[in-house]
Amino acid sequence: METVTLPAAFPAAYRQVYLAKFEGVSNGGALKEALIAASKTPADSAERKRMDFAFIDARLVLSRQQLLTAVVQAIVAADRVSWKDELRVGMKTPSIHSEILWTLNPNNNIADALRQFGVAASTETLILVHVCALPPAGPDPVALAQHMDALVDGTLVAGVDTPVMASLALEPDSRRWKDVGKTYKLQETRAFQQHDTQAVEALVCSTVATKYVGA
Repeated sequence: METVTLPAAFPAAYRQVYLAKFEGVSNGGALKEALIAASKTPADSAERKRMDFAFIDARLVLSRQQLLTAVVQAIVAADRVSWKDELRVGMKTPSIHSEILWTLNPNNNIADALRQFGVAASTETLILVHVCALPPAGPDPVALAQHMDALVDGTLVAGVDTPVMASLALEPDSRRWKDVGKTYKLQETRAFQQHDTQAVEALVCSTVATKYVGA
């Protein structure tokens, strides 16, 4: 599990970010069902707390930069205030963790974001993200890592305090390459047509970074 501590300028409730990546996942379908069931319970229910993560299918996640850009953008949105009426209007979804999924998705359709980036029965590589306050106000990191490991039937890739990913290999002409191009509408770009993986990754990160512009 990787730990990212954000600067003091960020809201206290969202300054700590925990990331974990699992491969060989075999219970994606069960996790999706558990998330749906938890969403129907009260906000302070034990089941909501048990499933309080962003469960991200890694198929369309190309790099740590893309992932952290989505996390930071979601946190900024969660703290955004309309100065006209003093109401929080930034987030487009009910929670910070669903907001991360929405931010990763290039369009504004929440259901599509869950379909494209959320955990599913077909998920093989899964990223868990938990955004919270710094300890001791937030959870104990060791207990959180154990909880993540207990939730997912798969192999935890990164050890404690090691980066969850530097970059996820993206092979030109692979199914994953085509899915990225289709999802982010990059098929007509020179970078995509020339199989320039670094340029494609930069375009994807730019899309995520500008998600809230005009949203």
